[in-house]
Amino acid sequence: MEITGGISKKWVPFLFPVLVFPFLMGQAPFTPPLNSWKKVDEGFEVRSIHLQGQPFQVPFKVRTLRLELTRFPVRVIDSRDFGANRLEVRAMVQKSQALGAVNGGFFLPDYRPLGLLIVDGRETSPLRKADWGIFMIQDQVPKILHTKDFLPDKNISQALQVGPRLVVGGRELTMKRQIARRTAIGITYKNQVILVNTEDTDAYAQDLARIFWLSEDEGGLGCRDAMSLDGGPSAQMFVEYKSVKIDIPGGWGVPNGLGIFKK
Repeated sequence: MEITGGISKKWVPFLFPVLVFPFLMGQAPFTPPLNSWKKVDEGFEVRSIHLQGQPFQVPFKVRTLRLELTRFPVRVIDSRDFGANRLEVRAMVQKSQALGAVNGGFFLPDYRPLGLLIVDGRETSPLRKADWGIFMIQDQVPKILHTKDFLPDKNISQALQVGPRLVVGGRELTMKRQIARRTAIGITYKNQVILVNTEDTDAYAQDLARIFWLSEDEGGLGCRDAMSLDGGPSAQMFVEYKSVKIDIPGGWGVPNGLGIFKK
């Protein structure tokens, strides 16, 4: 469930107590890394970040992709389009001829998807009345909004309902204290799409929200909006394009995902 509280940037950890107490407790504050985006192609970048120290609750690693949709569209992949109720994202990439993919939304024990799915303008799963978010592409622009704000529109080419939202309008939300493998999606102020998967580590939802919210100068991803995708054993990422090969498997196949394609 999404929690609507927010954290103002004026309380970011530059105040004296927040800086001093971690040293006293043996944990140094987080040092923002240098810009470490690796350009794979025009409009396609990758980055690996190791996060530790305050304000993060535990050390964790994330693998991130940053995409310009005008060159590398993101589309919903539905396993049922390939005659399966679930697939590992590696298989989704191969069957859909995508360049890469991450897992998508929630599902029932029989792998039927929970929540709205729109694949290339075609609704394959209905909207669910839940306190979740929706990632969608409308008029070729990426958006993340709350379920209650969704209005059907023929110009929505892709949509995936899941959640909770992590960042809303540049505001970091207050999350439940839960730790797990994570997959998430964000949208920058330049309308780039960022896909994130934790790599061999678990992360708290709050820490994930913070890395999306923090600016690049502060070591973050600088997103205006961000949302969790399904996590735990569902969390997975696979990319194979030019010099990049990323294979972070999950614990099982999933019914849908978000794929990266070349225009």
